[in-house]
Amino acid sequence: MHKKPSMPPAGEAILAGDLEAVRRMAEDGSLLFKKGKVVTPRRNIPTVVELDQKEMTIYSDAFGFALNHGQMEIVKMLIDHGLVDLSPKSDALYMAIRGKNFALLDYMLDHGGQFGREERDITRLLLNLSDVWDENCPALLDRLDLPLRELGGTALCHAASDNHRAVVTYLLGAGVDVNSQNDGQGTPVLRAAAEGHREMVDFLVKQGADLTIKNEYGYRPYTAARASGHMETARFIQSIEPTVTEAEQDSLFERYHVPAAMGDYLKTGPLLLEFPEGEYLGWVRLFAYTDVAEICYRGQRLLSLVEDSEDYVVTLLWEPKSKKVWFLDMEHDVFHAVAAWEKFIRNPGYYINRAVMWEFD
Repeated sequence: MHKKPSMPPAGEAILAGDLEAVRRMAEDGSLLFKKGKVVTPRRNIPTVVELDQKEMTIYSDAFGFALNHGQMEIVKMLIDHGLVDLSPKSDALYMAIRGKNFALLDYMLDHGGQFGREERDITRLLLNLSDVWDENCPALLDRLDLPLRELGGTALCHAASDNHRAVVTYLLGAGVDVNSQNDGQGTPVLRAAAEGHREMVDFLVKQGADLTIKNEYGYRPYTAARASGHMETARFIQSIEPTVTEAEQDSLFERYHVPAAMGDYLKTGPLLLEFPEGEYLGWVRLFAYTDVAEICYRGQRLLSLVEDSEDYVVTLLWEPKSKKVWFLDMEHDVFHAVAAWEKFIRNPGYYINRAVMWEFD
């Protein structure tokens, strides 16, 4: 049985709605924790919560406790007395957002509250607003006058991925580039395609999204949708995207010194490579000939060969200088030659399953 923690006087006063008692504590310093020159709000008011069917106690300061119990006059009094951190690094303003308490948020801003203006701050703010978006959010963002046009690209990518149409519409209206890219993960339309958000893809295309832009793995929206199993979205994109002709791909393969046998195989298949039972990985699906794309890694231009695989991110690349298939584990920066194409395709399961264990000839 979870022992019920004792409630300090501040907690009792807040629960009772005793504004004057809390005011006296605010003025005599008993709501603060002091250690040397460090002075912070005292976090000693307990709340028992249930997590994974177990009771646990979390502790908050007077502001957090009063806010959680709807004691808004006490909350405002604490703000008036400077006992709430309203700086960009604080969580206080985000607590108001998560509670959809925009009247309190306005009060905080009127009393010196600030959101950061860096890209990471803007992204954090938009992610929080996305979860509670209503008619108050555009007015808030207009008031804050943040550099969304220049720094809102990552937030736009997240909003498209999460299918938050209203947020996407607002950011595009604020001038954020519809083809913004997020750390190599792709444009908003690619992120939406990878999640199977067909209507979002359609909306972004109508706003000027480019369906040919690839992410760091060589995926474009069509191939990202396919690799994620969203075939309806993939078919829709395929019906409207610019067609890559075999002649164009022939030129690309020629520049990369791709052997004729490899080109012919990717044209005719089978693209689904299935391996014997007992292997670590059961299957890998290669890109079709016209879907093979260029990527850049360590300053090298390479061709990306794998569309999808079983339970593991497998990246196989064609490296033109060595004229070999290479394996890439980008997370651990493992980049190693596997075999020449003819040798690889005779026994792909052997080479791929060794590569994922970082075993190479």
